[in-house]
Amino acid sequence: MGFIKKPNILLYLFVSICVFSAFSLFVSGCNIPFVIRGAWFSWENGKETLTEINADSMTRKGLCVDMKDDYHVNYTLVFKRSDGCYTCVKFLVRTVNVLEKIETSCIHLKQNEEVTVERVCMGLNPDQQLSTLFSENYVPVNCRSSLEGVWQFAYQNRFRFTGECNHPDAQIRSCQTAGTQFLITNQKFNITYKRCQGMTETFDGVVEYSCLGDWFVDKNHYFAVANTKESRKDEKYRCFLKNRDDDLYIGVSITAECNTLKTPEKSPERLRINPVKSEVVEPGCRLPQNFTGEWINTANIDADVVINETHITETWYPDEGRFRRTIYVCREQRDTRVMMARLTVDGCQKDFVCFDFVPQHHNVIRYRRGVAVIRDDFHTVCSWVQFPNKERWKYDLFLAKYPVAVRCPVAGKFNFTQHGDIPFETRILGGVTLSPRPNTYCKQNISDFSVCDTEQKEIAIDETYCLSVDHLGRPVDIYSDPDYKMKCIGYWKENLKSYLITYDELDPFSKYRCWVYQRADLNRVLMSQAIGPFCDLTQDVTSWNYTEGAAVAIEMQEYERERDQCPMHFDDGSNPWIKSESYIKVFSYYGGADNIHVSSYIGLITIVACLMNYIILQN
Repeated sequence: MGFIKKPNILLYLFVSICVFSAFSLFVSGCNIPFVIRGAWFSWENGKETLTEINADSMTRKGLCVDMKDDYHVNYTLVFKRSDGCYTCVKFLVRTVNVLEKIETSCIHLKQNEEVTVERVCMGLNPDQQLSTLFSENYVPVNCRSSLEGVWQFAYQNRFRFTGECNHPDAQIRSCQTAGTQFLITNQKFNITYKRCQGMTETFDGVVEYSCLGDWFVDKNHYFAVANTKESRKDEKYRCFLKNRDDDLYIGVSITAECNTLKTPEKSPERLRINPVKSEVVEPGCRLPQNFTGEWINTANIDADVVINETHITETWYPDEGRFRRTIYVCREQRDTRVMMARLTVDGCQKDFVCFDFVPQHHNVIRYRRGVAVIRDDFHTVCSWVQFPNKERWKYDLFLAKYPVAVRCPVAGKFNFTQHGDIPFETRILGGVTLSPRPNTYCKQNISDFSVCDTEQKEIAIDETYCLSVDHLGRPVDIYSDPDYKMKCIGYWKENLKSYLITYDELDPFSKYRCWVYQRADLNRVLMSQAIGPFCDLTQDVTSWNYTEGAAVAIEMQEYERERDQCPMHFDDGSNPWIKSESYIKVFSYYGGADNIHVSSYIGLITIVACLMNYIILQN
């Protein structure tokens, strides 16, 4: 019998606990969420404040009688004190370790008035200053989302000293140790302060912080920390502030509150940071010599690229005044593939990336980049499966920052029609002309595309060109200038499409423009201009709108006249490495005595040859 009664006793206790809990919930009116419960520390009205929150009550506020939650993130609670007045408190759950709150003063309701969140919280001002509550029994979290990287910094504390202390050894280090079994190492970061001579309040010291989590308010990125070596509660907790539009500064609070941080630059303590690389990698190979120089990476918002024999340094600018820098170090090379160690933006760790380069031609380096891996092994990093394995793909481009014009693959004088989102328009290069242009009668106007200079290296486009000539066949309008001038800097053939890169210093959107071109007939050429410096994979010669990455499509018909002296030329780019320019070699017969002696023989031989040729022709 005793063996049967024991489960009955347990069941009775379980039912009793459930009934008691339900009765407590009925009496109190609400059940405070677990994320809010606990012991909290805050700095309010210039003094330390300790707050205990349990399932149905809060220190100094009384018993919870009503609650409203917004998406399980923001909780609005109504508390009743022992003297019968009600307080509305709104909690903003920032992290598991940090709360922020706003509240009303204690108010009294009429005797028969219903106690609801809507009634008691009518006077809650959403714009009042937030109070920050830090968990006394905090659980450290991973620091990667809060702060990740290595920086040298200069610091300024406007309440302790004037000016800015900038020491080369002052460093912030927050790095992850991948695969470590001690998770605590990824939940802390260090700030090493250094003393500056002549600044009395600066100091030497290392501060270790545990991360308590982070959150965003618009573009402001807040994160809370706890000093692991500090026992005083008012000195233990701190807030940091970053801004997505200003990566040069970090704001730090000097008290245990976040409401003093409005902007990083105007914070009580300000850190001006400069990212540094934490590792030095020795190069193990050399890049081709013709790669050396300054380039533009069209695959990364026109990033600046500097290449020397062993390194590729890529700097891109997400916004005005902000930059990111990645360094690649040549480690091993086989055929067209080069394995490079990548020192990442934040400088914490290095990984390895494989580049597959096409030999450089004109002002263009074509490449594709594999995925980054952590292992230093060529067969793993540069395996062909590491490259994006898509059915359709094309090479990315490095374009010379200071390009040298090459012979255009399409040359001649063409009449064109255009269709597109951004058509060519009539304009005056350089603004207002120095003097009025004479008015000439024009019988016929066309849109003209010409490559007629001696070396055929510059494209001239005139949207409204006068075709009329005088009685001798000479153009009537000799004063008009073209609307657009572009230098050809590179061309090639890829995926059965011919591509051309042009350079225009006056282009307000992008100095570099990509074109797709194709010869449609003996004297007819089709071209499509891209919106920017690279052509989309779907763009072809008929593309004309943004859906295919194109700005305008033109259809050109060759129309060279007698006096134009503009021969037609076409190269589909199948072999961009051949030299197609026309060279004029001038022989000099001047110099020292030996040169004069040799030159006299050459001159004599030339005269004799001419005389013999003349005699033969006469006979």
